[in-house]
Amino acid sequence: MNTSRRRFLQSGGALVIAFNLPVAIGPAIAADEKSFAPNAYIRIDPNGRVTMIVAYVEMGQGTYTSIPMLIAEELEVPLTSVRVEHAPPDERYYGNPLLGGIQATGNSNAVRGAWEPMRRAGAAARTMLVQAAAQRWRVDAASCRAENGAVIHPASGRRLKYGALVADAAKLPVPAADSLKLKPREQFKLIGTPAKRLDIAGKVNGTAQYGIDAKVPGMKVATIAISPVIGGRLRSVDEAPAKAVRGVRQIVRLDDAVAVVADHMGAAKKGLAALKIEWDDGPNATLSTADLLRDMEAASGASGAIARQEGDVAKALAGAATRAEAVYGVPFFAHATMEPMNATVHVRKDSCEIWTGTQVMTRVQAAAAKVAGLPVDKVTVHNHLLGGGFGRRLEVDGVV
Repeated sequence: MNTSRRRFLQSGGALVIAFNLPVAIGPAIAADEKSFAPNAYIRIDPNGRVTMIVAYVEMGQGTYTSIPMLIAEELEVPLTSVRVEHAPPDERYYGNPLLGGIQATGNSNAVRGAWEPMRRAGAAARTMLVQAAAQRWRVDAASCRAENGAVIHPASGRRLKYGALVADAAKLPVPAADSLKLKPREQFKLIGTPAKRLDIAGKVNGTAQYGIDAKVPGMKVATIAISPVIGGRLRSVDEAPAKAVRGVRQIVRLDDAVAVVADHMGAAKKGLAALKIEWDDGPNATLSTADLLRDMEAASGASGAIARQEGDVAKALAGAATRAEAVYGVPFFAHATMEPMNATVHVRKDSCEIWTGTQVMTRVQAAAAKVAGLPVDKVTVHNHLLGGGFGRRLEVDGVV
C-alpha cells in the first residue's frame, strides 16, 4: 500500500514528522495551512496529544513501549502522554535497517535497529517545535529549551505547550540529519529506566485488539484441521456430520487440510469436531524425536558454513591441558503461538482488505496481492497486537 500523506492525519492541525531509515531525512511538506503531513513516525495534535507510529510489532516483547521511549526521550515528552499506532506496510519508511530494509520484526533487533533513527525522529520534531516558539517570541532558538511537552524561554519565563506550536512548526523544513544534536547518555530521563508498558492497560481490561478479535460485518468464521504430520495429505473426509450442524455453510478441502466455514465460531468448532477425517501421513509417518536427533548428530559431524573464523581451533584443542566433551540435545518444538494463527480477509473485485497479526506486513501484502491477482497498492493490511510470534508469524500461510 502506497500510503498517502494525508492518511496519517486523523484530525486537522497535526504536526507529522517523517523520516527514512536508517537516518532521519526528508523535507517538510505543508498539506494545508495548519498541518505538516508526509508519512510519519510522530504526530502531534493541536491538543498536545502525541501519537507514535511504530514499525516494529508488539508480540509481548515490549516494543510498543521501548520504541516510543526512544522517540519520547529526544522529543522531551512524558511517556504517559504517548499513544501508539501500528505502522502500515511501507518499506520506504518502516524497513528494518538490520534486516536489509525489510519491514519485519524478528531476530531480537528492534531496539538496535530503531536506536538512532527513532531518536533522530524525536530530535527533529523537538528542534522544529523549539524553532517555532523562538520565531513567535522573536528570540534566538538557542535561548529556548524543550521540557515535558512544552517549549520554555527561561530568560522571560514564557512557556508554550507543543499543541499550541504544531501549526507553525509544520511550516518549517525538517532539519538535516547531520544537524541534529542527540542527547548524551548522562542526560537520559527515560531510556534505561523502568517504565510502565503502554499496552498493558488494554491487555488487563480486555480492550486490546488482537488479530483474532477482528470483526467485519457479514463475516464468516472458519476452523481448520491440518495434517498432524509434516508432509501428510488428506485422504478422505465424511462431510455429512459437519453439514448437519446448524450454522455450517461450507466444507473446504485442501491438499493437507480441511476447513469448516460457518456463521459463528460455535458452529465452526462443532462442525470441525463432527468431521470424520482420514489422513495419509506420508513419508514422515514414523518419524520420531530420536530420528531427528540422530540426523542432527550426523549433520553436525559434516562440514558446514563458516560464519566467522578466528584463530586456529584445531591447534588450540590439540595443545589444551584439559578437554571437556559433552553432547546436548533438546526435542523438536513447534513454534506454537498463544494466540492461534488467524486472518480475516475481504476480497473484492478491485481490492483486498486483511485484518491479522503478523511480523512481516509487506510480505502479507505481497502474498495476498499475488493470490488475489491485484496490484500491491490495492491490498490494505490492518495489523494488530500479536499473541506471541516466536518466528511463526514470519510466515504468511495463514493469510494465503
